[in-house]
Amino acid sequence: MAHLFFLFILWGWLFQGPARGVPALVWGGLTAGLAGLACREPFLIALPVFFALFAAVSAWGAKRWQEAVQAARLQAGRAEERLNALEDSGIRSAEMLRACRERLARYKRLRQIANSFCASLCLEELTQRITQATAELIDPADLVLLYLVSPGTLTLELKSVFRRAGSTAVRAKTGDLFDQWVMRQAQPLLLEEPSQDFRFAEAGTQALGRPLGSLLSVPLASEHRFLGVLRAESVRPRALGPDELRLLRIVGDLASLAIENSRLYDRMAELAITDDLTGLAVRSYFEKRLAEEMNRSRGLGIPLSILLIDIDHFKRYNDSFGHAAGDKMLRHLAALLRQMRWPGEVVGRFGGEELVSLLPGANRQEALSRAEVLRKEVERSQVELRRLRMEVTVSIGTATFPGEGQTPEELLKTADERLYLAKERGRNQVCSG
Repeated sequence: MAHLFFLFILWGWLFQGPARGVPALVWGGLTAGLAGLACREPFLIALPVFFALFAAVSAWGAKRWQEAVQAARLQAGRAEERLNALEDSGIRSAEMLRACRERLARYKRLRQIANSFCASLCLEELTQRITQATAELIDPADLVLLYLVSPGTLTLELKSVFRRAGSTAVRAKTGDLFDQWVMRQAQPLLLEEPSQDFRFAEAGTQALGRPLGSLLSVPLASEHRFLGVLRAESVRPRALGPDELRLLRIVGDLASLAIENSRLYDRMAELAITDDLTGLAVRSYFEKRLAEEMNRSRGLGIPLSILLIDIDHFKRYNDSFGHAAGDKMLRHLAALLRQMRWPGEVVGRFGGEELVSLLPGANRQEALSRAEVLRKEVERSQVELRRLRMEVTVSIGTATFPGEGQTPEELLKTADERLYLAKERGRNQVCSG
């Protein structure tokens, strides 16, 4: 019976707390005490004291157990928080790692693009590489256009187009209002939904002749000089955004430098084969072209002629008016030759006051006719030297391949002999045999 009281008190303190443990203790103690008095058993009378001691021990144990449970729960909560923090940190680290890998891959691709641009100095090939690289770097772009400024007219000219499968052909070969805006403002343009932009309200699909959902465009410039426009389009609205614009600006900067280098190279190559005074081809380049054209004429079985031209009394003009006057006469004659140049004709400065003209496909009679027209045109023209209008005449010797020379040296020698024969006959004439 006493065991039941102990179990009841233990149950009250351990599982129900003081709210049930105290009533259980009081009930057990009174019951045991009354039973002891009724039975006059000392052991039963002492049971309430044992119950009290047992309750105290049970209460202390229950309290320690609850504290241990709370401490364990607290540790578990902290451990869970740390685990969640580690998971969040792991997720952020994975995202950062993925972003770093993407950025590294993008930088590697940009370096490859830069190397590709630098590897080509041919402008036509370079423009193709620019549009191809732009399309590869900006996946959402369905169409990439490259416009360059024409040096003569200062207008845009379409140089290269990249179209993905299914894209509509481009009709505007000189740019449209978007390109004109970039050209005037010299600023990048981002239109995620062009139809919603008040600046280009009239630029609908009907006006462009193709669907337009979003657009990017950047100016190409070098040292404050406008070079052109690089543009990317997509048929989907909001397919192109700020991230793609940043990439396009980087490609635009690389393209601008490459285009400028290509033009500088062309200019240097032109200077290397062009005479500074007359703007005609130098002798070495002319002789190279003469050899090439003779080989071509030999293979095709067609004639080729040259004209060797010399200004009459050139030394007398130099002695009377100075070397500046002689230079002016040479520039005057060179300008006439360029103005009257035939398609495919190569005109060069052979040396001193002698100029030379290469006429691919021209036979002996055609060369003679060409030389006479040139001689008469020079005779009609005048040069002003020290405010005096001076008449200029030339003597011309002709030679035709294959009958009058089998090598460039032989052909030039024949023309030179006939030039001096023309001078001996009185100058201001053509000698062809």
